[in-house]
Amino acid sequence: MNIISIKLDANGELSVNLQDVTINQHFVPQIEQRLNAINPSDNKKKQKIYSFSLIDRESYSIHLDSEEGSKIVKTLSLNDIFSFDVLDREPTRYNFEKLFYQYEANIKSNTESLISKLSCPSADIKSEILNIFLSKFLNFVRNPYSIKKVLKTFASLKNKYPTNPLHHKNFERVLNGRKPHQSYLCKQLNISEEEYRDWLAMIFLSLSSFKENQPNFLEQMIKGYYEDPEIYIGVMIYTYDDKTCLLSDRGYSFPFPENEHQAWDFNLYSHGFIRYAFIDEALTSKRTPQNIVEKYKAAPKSIKLHHIINDLSALEQYNKHVVSQCHQKVFNSSSECYGI
Repeated sequence: MNIISIKLDANGELSVNLQDVTINQHFVPQIEQRLNAINPSDNKKKQKIYSFSLIDRESYSIHLDSEEGSKIVKTLSLNDIFSFDVLDREPTRYNFEKLFYQYEANIKSNTESLISKLSCPSADIKSEILNIFLSKFLNFVRNPYSIKKVLKTFASLKNKYPTNPLHHKNFERVLNGRKPHQSYLCKQLNISEEEYRDWLAMIFLSLSSFKENQPNFLEQMIKGYYEDPEIYIGVMIYTYDDKTCLLSDRGYSFPFPENEHQAWDFNLYSHGFIRYAFIDEALTSKRTPQNIVEKYKAAPKSIKLHHIINDLSALEQYNKHVVSQCHQKVFNSSSECYGI
């Protein structure tokens, strides 16, 4: 099972230079928005997506922001949200844009490859399934509207420091670099400056590889889910011929209460969404014979994929969850949102 990995060069440094001039920084990648574009065949600079503002969560009420749609180059982004050291008198800043790109670059190809294989039940889809989840989970990590939840999820990284002097220098920039945007962003996001700094530090630690040929913290965590013999992995892909699937400003939604099952729903493209469920109940149930449990644990780990076509009830529930769990906005390739 292949996984995207950020490599070190021969000197042990990140192969990606963290200096970058980008100010308008997307927290839901443009490539994912383009998979939901109103006009996908147009030039990238002209591509648009319909934006809807939340009115009421309980009644799933939303309002179309503009009949003309919103330009993707300006949508789901904030100025300098990932900049941790803005250089004085220069347009350059240190940020995570190039680190993120190493994951974003393969979203479209992985998505298209997975969709093309749905008609062939025997096709090997492990690589696509794993890398799509990794990219989508990164959207959760980098989402400014989920900072408090992300800090709880990655609490083990709190107060951790890289030991490699080269990485430590970059990490010091994350903690103490010039951030003229910090106060404004923290007020906008309703977080403290300490939480903002801790979030940037957590992103750095989770995405940086500190040993050659070793996966980073985020990749290790994701691989752990897929290699744990006690966890059953179910993946369901729902596709639709005519109806469209919403995209949340958070980048994800939960199909079940979090205390019941660990499951994530992600927009896959305009006519499909993907659900990942990680379940260990079958192994912990007292009714499951021990020999069956041991046989399951010893067997090669497999991923069960189910492709469901035109299940409108599932689409209605998915779209409602996206609306009720979004921060303020949802997006679509159509001005009509099924079930809303």
